[in-house]
Amino acid sequence: MRSGFGFDLRSMEIFVETLDRGSQSAAAAALGLKQSSVSQSLATLEEVLGIALIERHARPLEPTAAGRIFYDRARRMLDTARATRRELDSGAFRQLHQVRMALVDSLATAVGQPLIAAIRRHTSDYTVTTGLSHMHGHALLTRHVDIIISDDQLEDYNGLERHALLAEPFVLVLPGDWTGPVANLPALSRRLDFARYTTQSLIGQSIERHLRLNRVELPAKLHLDNTFALLRLVDGGAGWTITTPLCLYQAGLDRLHLRIEPLPLAPLIRKLTLVARREELRDLPVQLATEARRLLQRHFLAELRHHLPQVAEQVRIN
Repeated sequence: MRSGFGFDLRSMEIFVETLDRGSQSAAAAALGLKQSSVSQSLATLEEVLGIALIERHARPLEPTAAGRIFYDRARRMLDTARATRRELDSGAFRQLHQVRMALVDSLATAVGQPLIAAIRRHTSDYTVTTGLSHMHGHALLTRHVDIIISDDQLEDYNGLERHALLAEPFVLVLPGDWTGPVANLPALSRRLDFARYTTQSLIGQSIERHLRLNRVELPAKLHLDNTFALLRLVDGGAGWTITTPLCLYQAGLDRLHLRIEPLPLAPLIRKLTLVARREELRDLPVQLATEARRLLQRHFLAELRHHLPQVAEQVRIN
């Protein structure tokens, strides 16, 4: 079955060998083929591409202008293919060559730098991205990334491995000088605006869903798409919000003057999970999950115990 590109590695190899050796007969001898097979392969290649690649009247054979471009690309592709085959034959693939990872912003802020150092130890090349977490699951499923750490566990999809990292409660966050009651959220919102995450974020979707399930309707006045802006607004006395301890840590527990209270509704828990396609990355997902838990314990939970010990008791690092 012919490649949809009009060429495959074998036809590229025959083309390159023909130009390197200057004749079809020499290429045939080097490749262990009949000269008629080489001639047919080159003719088919030119026919499918719709362009002449070789000046056949020249001796030794020379490429056309288009053939020169094709020759340069083909040489690079063949070199890559041969290197790949050598690695597979020798078993020299203990270190992954490229890993693409997407993290929720709050985790990237909390342990991003040491986690990247851990990724470096296991890969020769990597990319790490953050941003709206609702896009991370789609990126994993469409193979644009290899690993995600997200509040989306992709429970409805098979062929994935999941490693739980963190479970944390949502909390009520108010300006530090707020002295009023907090048990009734609609009453609170009449005195102080509710600052909410945009519903493009998974954390915002979780909060809005929980409010609906508890039949709590709040005016929609303030919508912010990142934790820093949200908590700075609350710190300045312009509103109150609902967020998680990791997001508070992200914004700086020692820099914000806030009042933290339990959520006066049924508990709402945020879970962060490392998700990867099963068996593609060997033991890397397990190693990174173990490293992420250790880093969360050492950095995030230690500081949370210092600033908010009553909240730290409700955080679980799996």
